[in-house]
Amino acid sequence: MNINPLSNFRDSLFWDTNPRRLDVEKDYQFIIGRVLDFGNLKEWRLIKRLYDKEKIIKVSIDHVFTDPRSANFWALILSIPVNKIKCARNPSLKTPNTFSSY
Repeated sequence: MNINPLSNFRDSLFWDTNPRRLDVEKDYQFIIGRVLDFGNLKEWRLIKRLYDKEKIIKVSIDHVFTDPRSANFWALILSIPVNKIKCARNPSLKTPNTFSSY
């Protein structure tokens, strides 16, 4: 019997997809990114067992965090210069030009 390691994660972490369809190796960027954004301590420990530190660092550098504070937090935890993280380099939320006249 092959048990899916993602069954140890909360279903609500993958609210927009079927976790049984995720492949731990192929979908590692999505899985790690979701835990970095919305995971809890238990789920952090789970991805540390599933993936090596280099893979987690690589994903965190390229990940667009939902909150810049998360980017700062993970930069500290993973010992990455904050200016290397994509979210910290390029803010993802900009005011569209159509609203600039108000």
